[in-house]
Amino acid sequence: MRPSTVRGSAADFVARNAALAPRRNGIASTRATIGVLSDADTLALARLCREAALGKKAEDVVMLDIRRLANFADYFIVATGRSLIQARAVADAVVEAAEDKFGSPIRTEGYNEGGWILVDYGPVIVHVFLPQAREFYNLERLWTKPVAAARRSS
Repeated sequence: MRPSTVRGSAADFVARNAALAPRRNGIASTRATIGVLSDADTLALARLCREAALGKKAEDVVMLDIRRLANFADYFIVATGRSLIQARAVADAVVEAAEDKFGSPIRTEGYNEGGWILVDYGPVIVHVFLPQAREFYNLERLWTKPVAAARRSS
């Protein structure tokens, strides 16, 4: 009998089987980038992103309708992660939840730094903050309609 021989190294094995494993580098997705969405699909995507953030126990998850305030997006989803690891997990969950039905985000920003992670789907933009960054930038204040001030009586 011949002694069994190992064919190739671990690196060779990984290289041969790379096509079988999903190619993910942090928040990157292997799916095609999101396409044009109808109004109903845009709302469904926003709700899906909100639910994905809640599923990872994000705090203070808010969906802002900015259609009348901006022409670059329809909805903001704003969420807070208590730690860098949780913020990344929330962003990953959003991408994973949306990629099967809608595709991958157009771009992501801040994943390595983690203080403010942005996941941009075009009409829906997800912002995942650490508590200090969320308090500092206060997007809810910036993107909600101001309440009309009461008139003074002279």
